[in-house]
Amino acid sequence: MYIDPTTGSLVLQLVAAGVMSGLAMMSRVRESVKSLFRSLDPRGGRWTQKL
Repeated sequence: MYIDPTTGSLVLQLVAAGVMSGLAMMSRVRESVKSLFRSLDPRGGRWTQKL
């Protein structure tokens, strides 16, 4: 099967954009979840652990 350079480059760019978009979305979701738990913390968002 032959894929010309233009098509191959376009497919590679689409895959790279999809991966980067997924990473950015996961980062935003993680920060949102962390923010939610911080707002539920009765100590005002300070996560301190006494050993």
